[in-house]
Amino acid sequence: MVWVKDSSGRSLRLVDEYRPCVYLRPKSEALLGELARLFEQSPDARRVEVVDRLVGLWRPSRRRLLRVEAFGARSVERLVKTARRSGLVGEVYGDDLPHVQRYLFNGLRIEPSSHVSLKVSGDRIVAAERLPDPDEFRPPPFKLLRVIPRHAGERLTGFVAETGGRAFRLDCSEDSAVKGLVELVSALDPDLIYLPGLNRRASKRLADLLKSGGVGSGLGRCGDPWRLSQGSAAGRVFLGDVFYGFEPDEYGLAGLVERARFSFTTLGLATRWTSNRCIDSRNIYVLSCMDVLAPRLEFMEDVRGLGELLERDRGGITFTPKPGLHENVAALDFDSQYPSIILKYGISYERPLGGGGLIPSVLRPWLERRLRLKRLRRSLTPGSEEELYCTQRIEALKLILCTQYGISGCCWNRFGNTFAFEEINKASRQAMLISKRVAEDEGFEIIYGDVDSLFVKKEGASRREYEVLAGRISEAAGLPMSLDRHFKFLAFPRLRTDPDTPALKRYFGVTYEGAVEARGIELRRSDTPPIIREFQEKLIRTVMSGSSAHEVLTRGVKEGLRLLEEYEQILSKGLEAWELEIYRALGKPTSEYRRELAHVSAALQLQASGQIIGKGEGVGYIYTSRRHPSPSCRVRATQLFAGRCDIEYYREYLRRAAQTVLSALGAELRKADKNARLERWL
Repeated sequence: MVWVKDSSGRSLRLVDEYRPCVYLRPKSEALLGELARLFEQSPDARRVEVVDRLVGLWRPSRRRLLRVEAFGARSVERLVKTARRSGLVGEVYGDDLPHVQRYLFNGLRIEPSSHVSLKVSGDRIVAAERLPDPDEFRPPPFKLLRVIPRHAGERLTGFVAETGGRAFRLDCSEDSAVKGLVELVSALDPDLIYLPGLNRRASKRLADLLKSGGVGSGLGRCGDPWRLSQGSAAGRVFLGDVFYGFEPDEYGLAGLVERARFSFTTLGLATRWTSNRCIDSRNIYVLSCMDVLAPRLEFMEDVRGLGELLERDRGGITFTPKPGLHENVAALDFDSQYPSIILKYGISYERPLGGGGLIPSVLRPWLERRLRLKRLRRSLTPGSEEELYCTQRIEALKLILCTQYGISGCCWNRFGNTFAFEEINKASRQAMLISKRVAEDEGFEIIYGDVDSLFVKKEGASRREYEVLAGRISEAAGLPMSLDRHFKFLAFPRLRTDPDTPALKRYFGVTYEGAVEARGIELRRSDTPPIIREFQEKLIRTVMSGSSAHEVLTRGVKEGLRLLEEYEQILSKGLEAWELEIYRALGKPTSEYRRELAHVSAALQLQASGQIIGKGEGVGYIYTSRRHPSPSCRVRATQLFAGRCDIEYYREYLRRAAQTVLSALGAELRKADKNARLERWL
């Protein structure tokens, strides 16, 4: 079954023929005839033939194989079992992909979510052709429904549903809640449904209810069988929980479309697969277009001496930052450095030293697309719908392209080759050294460098001069570089544990456009309470609001101290629970933790109240008594919080956030007696 939306918005159910097949390599060529006779007698085989096919990527060889075509999905599974039990087969090719992938690769040959022209006869697809998207930025007109289940222990007590800017809340018993969800879905008729945690243990009860016959027939568009493992639900798609570079909302659909099209898979699987598997899917499709069969595993790494490993496996290069405050700083960035290196040198699994074909063939069209979208974004109004859609597409592609480098030497990658990974890093180091030399020859000072970006400054330099420098580095290194951000002020902190050592990968600043940029500090940490994050961003903006470095270090610091005092008073008056919440994920089941950490204590509290909290689940909590001798009494899960927070803990957290900013400017907050004024801390 293939579901499409026509130009009028109708959802249509079409059918297409699917003829799955597998390729069998006999243990010896002498057994090929016996193997063919075995499957010619099988009622599950539609067609049996001997073919010559190229097998493998690293050391490809042409082999005589038996191609067995089946009548359907179940038939091909029985054929594979027969092959493995026969004792005649050395390897089976093509059976490790989901059936939907095999159909997309060998049948339809069009990525899901694409704009298409179809020729049909009745409800049967006769021909299909992909067309250019009618809109460069907006995703296809799919309707998304977000459903957040609410529980009391293991019992489902209702839902909060959102779609198209509207919200619906349903509070009732478990039986009527599910019935209400069915009615809501029937009324709104969404194409995509997002239920967080549907494929995880926390929502097992809900998943069981959805799989039940009565509920399923109500939520789907027809009586087709459900396949929740891939998100298919009788004409609708239940999305998973994997959103890399985009969000599960209307704007994030643009990023989801890019991820699904790159992966050549359905929207449901694109939100269930990690990037490694998405890349593997595209690799297999490209190889199928080259008429090459991929083995299950062809990881490439030979035994090497320790000296060779130390020489080759060194990662990217970092230039130590110059701590303190800097004025008029440019961040020059190699555009998609790793993908650009792969394309320039032809680095691939099968030929890590250059001249390879697979990785460049996979990356080239998607890198060109991302760079084109980045150029188009510069012409869009900041904050506009088009700009938001464009950003989601760019970020989704960025995560895929960067992961292609990251998994190039991974043992979990079907074709992983550590030499390819090391060659990419080597070229990256060379490019950074070239960029440093060119910048210094032009009279610019290097204040920081991190793998693919260079932070430089020059007194009185204009934006145009920085852009010219980026162009000269591009020409010298042979890789595209551009001016990424132009900072009015930029500061690098030192390590708290060792004030003589600059902190790597940590900085904050304000651009000439007025945007606050930060990395590695509390503002960017996902587990920082919202009130602390809000304070630190406002502190950076306040301190760096001056027109010169001298003004930042004098008036700016004083204004920052007043802001700290203001937020301490806000803390004393009390805040909402969500403003104080610290949110962390469980890395393993609670029973496997040897120490009762704060988020583990909160998870245990939720489990004691009847909720199911497992590995990978996020837990929100609030400190109520940090110095209590019992770890379970130091925090309270946000859902169970109903008292007072530990004001002193959050006050110290606030001061640490202030210290991060002020110490980078040369100021120091010192603890004084209770009656001391804030000015004395400086």
